[in-house]
Amino acid sequence: MNEEGAFIGTILDASRKAYAAGAILRLQEMSIQSSGFVDSWGFGALVDDAELRLEHLAEALAAGRPELFALDVEWIATTHEARDIPSAVLQAELKCLCDELQESLPEHATILVRGYLEPAIERLASPPQVPPSMLDSEGPHYQLAHSFLKALLQGRRSSAQRLILDALADGISFGELHHHVITKVQVEVGRMWQHGEVYIAEEHLGSRIVEDMLALLRMKATYEQREGRSVLIASVAGNLHDIGARVVSDHFEMCGWESFFLGANTPVPDLVRAAEDFKPDIVALSIGLTSNVRATSDTINALKASDPDLPVIVGGRPFAMVENLWEDVGADGCAGDAASAVVEALRLTSKK
Repeated sequence: MNEEGAFIGTILDASRKAYAAGAILRLQEMSIQSSGFVDSWGFGALVDDAELRLEHLAEALAAGRPELFALDVEWIATTHEARDIPSAVLQAELKCLCDELQESLPEHATILVRGYLEPAIERLASPPQVPPSMLDSEGPHYQLAHSFLKALLQGRRSSAQRLILDALADGISFGELHHHVITKVQVEVGRMWQHGEVYIAEEHLGSRIVEDMLALLRMKATYEQREGRSVLIASVAGNLHDIGARVVSDHFEMCGWESFFLGANTPVPDLVRAAEDFKPDIVALSIGLTSNVRATSDTINALKASDPDLPVIVGGRPFAMVENLWEDVGADGCAGDAASAVVEALRLTSKK
């Protein structure tokens, strides 16, 4: 992690509300158009949005990765566009944040912060990139994935379960169902939410059905013989999602590992204590958002302070977005899916 950036990030954290409010006051005063938008959306809602931008800026500064913030801004720009929020508003908000911070921070900090904000603002000059659907018509089990997605969004729990169980009976492996159907459908639901095609209740309903489906699959899974290896798996503090980590845990168990799965939003002290109690061969951490980067670094530092020889692997969207970000947070390896997590864990534990 970047020491100077992390220090500036703590300054932003300490006064985030004040900086955000100051920026939105600037936005309100910029023009009749922006003032009207502030009135229609609400001053408090815009302050909350500006606070989120500052939180993500602090994370990117701590990692020393301007591209992390730029990608996050592009993501939120796509989300805004789907909800008919003009991209000019986000541009203006970031410019006002830049001006507010320039007046509030020391000169050396301002120079660094502008190096993160200005490329993100420039990126907004072009239309946001539309992420492609995860359900490629040429991908494996395309029809099954689409049928499963439809059942989830319609809340047809029994139909969704029957689709997966019939596929299992037809010879599709657990690994294929995890990777090509369940995981891809979960990502697709997230993409659909971003584009305003589904709302939160639909996303939550689908996630609960998926959790039940995973539990049902665990009961029917075949497991390789245990070889004495164990893994501790958790979503870092602040990451409220754990379905992806649950899939990884299930895959480890099917491959003969003992998996201690702690779930979402695991506090650092408790995770460290779990590592001391269960003595796993490796720890796997799940991170969902760019706002979890510092928490991941803090978690790994605490784990290494307790046991310097304990390997840690990470996975999640930010590590897929930014090359070698896993090294910046102090991890020993990175995996993009459940199968590669097991492969990476075997590579690292074979060195012990």
